[in-house]
Amino acid sequence: MNENITFFIDDNNCNNEKELNMNEISMNLNEILNSEYESKNNNDLYVQLIHYDLNYTVKQLLLICEYYGISKDLKNNKCNKTDILNTLIIYENNVENTEKVNKRKILWHYMNELKNDKFMKKFVLWN
Repeated sequence: MNENITFFIDDNNCNNEKELNMNEISMNLNEILNSEYESKNNNDLYVQLIHYDLNYTVKQLLLICEYYGISKDLKNNKCNKTDILNTLIIYENNVENTEKVNKRKILWHYMNELKNDKFMKKFVLWN
């Protein structure tokens, strides 16, 4: 089956239109990228919130906060789970705390690996 394609290129006034279109495209792309970054960031925060809410108890969340050194205020103010989650997510998404957050995640992973090992679990005291 043969298909014929025919097209014409009109070079008249193409440069001016092209410059305008490129400027418009560039502005639109910047707007889209900024809004996608913000929505991606918001989506990540929401996913993190849901993850902690579904998979962690208040006691476990307070243990994480204790590791970060932010549990004292939460305990003194008798915060509920939502307040603890919000505080934790704000702390973990602060750029200044990235190193400590990554270290905590690695250590928690190691602890879970030890707890799940048949031999090593008898040596681990972890609630």
